[in-house]
Amino acid sequence: MFPPSAVPLLLRFAAAAVTGAAALIALRCVHREEAVAALRRDVSNALRLLDEPPAVLVTGFRAHGKSALINTACRALAAEAGPVLLRTETAPRGPGGATFARQVVRAAVARGSGEKEEEEEEEDEDAVVEMVDAPALPDPGILTRADVEAAVCGSPGNPPPDCVILVLRCGGSSKESRMAVKKLADIATVVRERGLQFVVILTHKKHIKSMRQAEELRREIASRARTDCVYFIENYTAGNMLHLRRPWTSKNNFDTHFTVLTMMRQCIEFTKLHRSNLAQKANDNAGSRKLP
Repeated sequence: MFPPSAVPLLLRFAAAAVTGAAALIALRCVHREEAVAALRRDVSNALRLLDEPPAVLVTGFRAHGKSALINTACRALAAEAGPVLLRTETAPRGPGGATFARQVVRAAVARGSGEKEEEEEEEDEDAVVEMVDAPALPDPGILTRADVEAAVCGSPGNPPPDCVILVLRCGGSSKESRMAVKKLADIATVVRERGLQFVVILTHKKHIKSMRQAEELRREIASRARTDCVYFIENYTAGNMLHLRRPWTSKNNFDTHFTVLTMMRQCIEFTKLHRSNLAQKANDNAGSRKLP
């Protein structure tokens, strides 16, 4: 037992420890917010260097989270808080899908404080990413090359994509997951034959039970798809808002925000590469026509 005279000193130590811990937590939150804001500015600056917004096709199998990924990307790019605003319709897992027709969602990037001051002096258009939400691919067991080609090609009224995001779900039926992973090589072949680069997004990362399982899955996906652009993410969904006391609020997550912004930054680089290759081919074709 401590003597009565030591109790005030112990209380002071405890208060100092609690205050220090709170200060460290607050500092960590500030650093995280600054990191997300800096990455968002980088995305915005990269978009302003493009003549036209990049068209990013988001495709995947039913109930793997592709429409939710678009909603998540819009939230992170626009720096939104509060309820999750749905740009594309999502639905609980079950028969049928929520997306029946190809549609383009224009995701605007929020301006930083410095950019807002410049906007008052000079009116610039918002930095925008055009995310193409396409109907789900057929089930992996019946997926054919023609199905992938139909998904990758542009449709009337919608531009051909500059980059492709392939969405796969972590967990779920083990048989379905294995079949989806086995189809990766076929999908990657069709995408690359079109001169496109692609990113693989693994949703529902909370189903991963250990870092070892995550690394094994990442290596398998990277090997079959022949790409190192593999990301894990937990989407913001309407289901996350089903809280009895606060039904319409959803807390932003640093990992989700940072991952989706990193993914978009990579898609911008792939867009620049794709357009540069198209311009080079056009110049080569024009030069060959001039030859006698």
